[in-house]
Amino acid sequence: MKFQNEPTRWAAVLSLFMGVTSLIAAEFIPISLLTPIARELTITEGMAGQTVTAVGIFAVITSLLLFPLTKSINRRYILLSFSLLLILSNLLVAMAASYSVLLIGRGILGICVGGFWSMASAVTLQLVPTKDVPRALSIVYAGVSVATILSLPLASYLGQLFGWRIVFFLGAGMGVITFVWQFLTLPSLPAQRANSFRNMFALIRQNWVLAGIGATIFSYGGYHIFFTYLRPYLEHELALSAETLSVILLIFGIANCAGTFLAGAVLGKYFRQTMYAIPLALMVTAVLLFWNSHISCGMVLAVIWGFIFGFIPVGWSAWITRTLADKAEMAGGLSVAAIQFSVGLAALIGGLTFDMLGMSGIFIIAAIFMLAAFFLTKSSFFRYAIIAGQHV
Repeated sequence: MKFQNEPTRWAAVLSLFMGVTSLIAAEFIPISLLTPIARELTITEGMAGQTVTAVGIFAVITSLLLFPLTKSINRRYILLSFSLLLILSNLLVAMAASYSVLLIGRGILGICVGGFWSMASAVTLQLVPTKDVPRALSIVYAGVSVATILSLPLASYLGQLFGWRIVFFLGAGMGVITFVWQFLTLPSLPAQRANSFRNMFALIRQNWVLAGIGATIFSYGGYHIFFTYLRPYLEHELALSAETLSVILLIFGIANCAGTFLAGAVLGKYFRQTMYAIPLALMVTAVLLFWNSHISCGMVLAVIWGFIFGFIPVGWSAWITRTLADKAEMAGGLSVAAIQFSVGLAALIGGLTFDMLGMSGIFIIAAIFMLAAFFLTKSSFFRYAIIAGQHV
């Protein structure tokens, strides 16, 4: 952890922001390019969609194995290696002549995503003083919001103009910028001690940690249950035109980015209260979406959903840095595995619910998930306060 009187390395923090933007954009670009990818490689759109699943699988494996297997390696070198692998992944996908090469490229990206996300909180602790951690995390995680804009409307537009392969070549170019930026700004980042499988299992045996991981799963899962069907909701339930739909998706991404930046300031002052309020606010939004019957109100509520979600990644990363600072690397790995699991869980439950009950069912399940997240959050903070003898 960084001491209060040491300088804050904002340039290095911004290099992490660039890394997040490049990685998440690369992860979700295929969503907007499934049809042309499938057509050119003569595969089904379902097979093309599995390239996103491949990233998630390798991300989970990497997040759980990275730290016990790299106990003494300087984190600067690992981050730079991930940036190089990001470039390789995008180049392989851009030049793929077969489905197998496409999957190999996406699998490499999964290693980068899982490893980089696992390290984000722990590395941020080494770059800034404790008082600046929420602000720094809000900058790093703003990369997710920016990547959403890059990977959906912009990637789709560029794909139509120049072809999907050019989009992945541009992704490789972002990787080059990320590598150079990190090479110039990242200091030496010694590994944390006590990274082992034994210590990881000991960590998850603590009830308050399990409650926090559970709250993370339900928070992200509840969000993704609706986010996965955001476009069908806007396109079919609200009957928006193609132009209006694109505008709303862009506003959604901007609102998400704004929420992420605001989260740093709010969480820095009212951490525990905000962590309680986030799932409750999303639960209320889901209930209002369930009862809503007006197009304009539906659009506003969808944007509010994106805005509030901006607090979730910053909040749960700050939870790690505040309560598990000495185990931030292991906790980060567990958190990434939990998030990837929650996305898969949301896809499974959301798909079954949508087929049976439509959007009404989606809103109900999302509200239930958020209510569960609220109670698990309270349980985690309460149990931690008893152990630590203080409030977070």
